[in-house]
Amino acid sequence: MPVFSDGELRDVGTRLLRACGAPEAEAALVASELVDASLMGLDSHGVARYPGYVDMALDGTVKPGAPVTVVRETQGTAVVDCGGNFGMVGGRKMVELVAAKARGPGIACVVSVHCNHVGRLGGYPQRLAEQGLFGFATVNSARPGHWVTPWGGREGRLATNPLAWAAPAEGHPVVMDMSTSMISEGKIRILMHEGKPVPEGSLLDAAGAPTTEPMGFYGPPRGTILPFGSPRLGYKGFGLSLLVEILGSTLAGVPLDEPGQTAAYVNGLFLLAIDPDAFGGRERFRGLLAELFAYVSSSPPAPGTDGVVLPGALDFSTAEKRRRDGIPVAEETWRLIVEAGRKAGVSL
Repeated sequence: MPVFSDGELRDVGTRLLRACGAPEAEAALVASELVDASLMGLDSHGVARYPGYVDMALDGTVKPGAPVTVVRETQGTAVVDCGGNFGMVGGRKMVELVAAKARGPGIACVVSVHCNHVGRLGGYPQRLAEQGLFGFATVNSARPGHWVTPWGGREGRLATNPLAWAAPAEGHPVVMDMSTSMISEGKIRILMHEGKPVPEGSLLDAAGAPTTEPMGFYGPPRGTILPFGSPRLGYKGFGLSLLVEILGSTLAGVPLDEPGQTAAYVNGLFLLAIDPDAFGGRERFRGLLAELFAYVSSSPPAPGTDGVVLPGALDFSTAEKRRRDGIPVAEETWRLIVEAGRKAGVSL
């Protein structure tokens, strides 16, 4: 398996996306977001996405350089039209906007329309937490990405619909980033590239039978992903997924079938920011968070474990290791990245 430095992979991504028509700054932003995900060990939302992003830019699904505009606004809310640009471009501007709005009334939320794949969802509330705010985010996908069955169903009706939150802490923020399905589609793709099976209890094939084979999901015909908590507690993941759907598109007034919406990765991003200065005060908030995290972490280790690990801690630890030792990329993933370069006219 080839290993690359994060700088090498940022350069690769920037060159690829520049060749597809993205402005230099936006190409570098998107590449940086994807490399950061790979650094943290979240390979499903990392550089493995380069080939798909190139394809979407070349076929017009993504519109590099398109403007991001606010189409409806109040003191504490906004609807942001991302213009079909790369999702990270719109997402970063939404973070700036919601953070600024929250510093007035103490709480603000913004939602997107015409937003493409936003990448690692946890990165958005993480940036809010780094500014001393509490951040919460959800993202849904358009009907072509509805691969997840509702609890008790057999056909897909929802996307993997992740949600994420982040709170300030010493060192790195505490970041919870989870899919409301048993597994994300990107993780299935990574396992397929690595020649590994999918964990049991995650997938159904097209006939509705359990499978651990990635191609049992991809088909054709396509299978489905089960909601988080399946089989016994799948109603919990199903309910959370419905929440994400409501916040990600229904709140913004986006119907299930928006005219002209054909892309598999049209996302509906919802961001909420809370400024603790409007409540108990920022320093008080940080102090109480530190007490809470220390108290929770003080629970003695269960047998066979290394003890309590706060959300996101393993990801930040992995990032430190990969900055030092390099980022491994599956052979098949790298082959597809090189092929994407050929399509874009970039020699890798």
